[in-house]
Amino acid sequence: MHLVLIVMIIGIIYFTQERLYRKHWKRGLRTSLCFNREYMECGEEAELVEEIVNDKSLPLPVFHFKFAVDRALQFEDMENSVVTDYYHRNDVFSVMGHQQIRRTLSFRGDERGYFRVESINVMVRDFFMSRLFALSKREDVGIYVFPKKLDTGRITSLTRGRIGEIAANRSLVEDPLSFRGLRDYQSMDSYKSINWKQSARTGQWKVNLYDVTQDAEVRILLNLDTDSMIRTDQLLEESISLASSLARVYLAKKERVLVWSNGLTEDGNRLQEPGLGSELSHGITIDKYLTVIRKSEGKDVFLSRLDSELTSMNRSTLYLVISPYYKEDMLLRLDRLRSEGASVLCVVPYYSSLGFESRRSYLTGWEVVDFAK
Repeated sequence: MHLVLIVMIIGIIYFTQERLYRKHWKRGLRTSLCFNREYMECGEEAELVEEIVNDKSLPLPVFHFKFAVDRALQFEDMENSVVTDYYHRNDVFSVMGHQQIRRTLSFRGDERGYFRVESINVMVRDFFMSRLFALSKREDVGIYVFPKKLDTGRITSLTRGRIGEIAANRSLVEDPLSFRGLRDYQSMDSYKSINWKQSARTGQWKVNLYDVTQDAEVRILLNLDTDSMIRTDQLLEESISLASSLARVYLAKKERVLVWSNGLTEDGNRLQEPGLGSELSHGITIDKYLTVIRKSEGKDVFLSRLDSELTSMNRSTLYLVISPYYKEDMLLRLDRLRSEGASVLCVVPYYSSLGFESRRSYLTGWEVVDFAK
């Protein structure tokens, strides 16, 4: 009789708790996953933060928190994880009623890219471990790992003279839209600069003062096609790193910088050009643009861009071309830019095994270590 009573009590408890969990396990439950920063430099460390809030009295004795992220992010804590193409994490908690749990996972970003956690999977068991309740939540959080920064001192030293010539030429040109004030007329002044209204008012000749035009810029044109059909990944990655590094150098010098490439996203979409800027913050915009490149649209698109630059060429522009491809069809276009008065430097990333031939004075090689050899 006692045994029957015990079984009945256990049965009542079991079915009661099973019903409670089935109806209420999601109530007051909040989960989130976020990175502690929006972007990071390649090789730096950052954190991924897990958070669980159980805002009800019913405890969750066994709580599984699952997610997956690209294995390019190197996590320090490998417990409760499996690494395949992704880093799969399965953390197990015991969450009491009205409890908040926050866990921080440190990682290092060793590869360029935009890495996302698209969903969280939650699994909860009841007290008797007999029922499993599951929930999948779309999270869609991500972090940019910017291109690796390189020492570009050799390249910037080659452009130092060109930048100086541009600065000297532009200092002679006034901007008619930037009125700065008035001064007394001098014999060398042009009659066009006289402010007739103010001269009549004061009874003395007055001329307008204008600020100097600041229109010099560095255009970094990045071609992601190569001469080689093998082992192109390292050449293209080095090319992207060069573009990122050079943009940062010129922005630090307060130069106006534009970066364009024929790169595409993983889905084959064209990228929105980051435009022209001179603030250091523009380097972040450029790096985000370069970070999501996964493939090339082809050299014909790059050659077409050079053609459009020829039609709107500005002599106050330094064209800094980065291209593993440097055949004659491209070089002829660069020749025309130079003949029109533009400053041009073309940097060619290459493997030492394939060699580099400097067929023009504006060509310079950039040797890339071939790790596949």
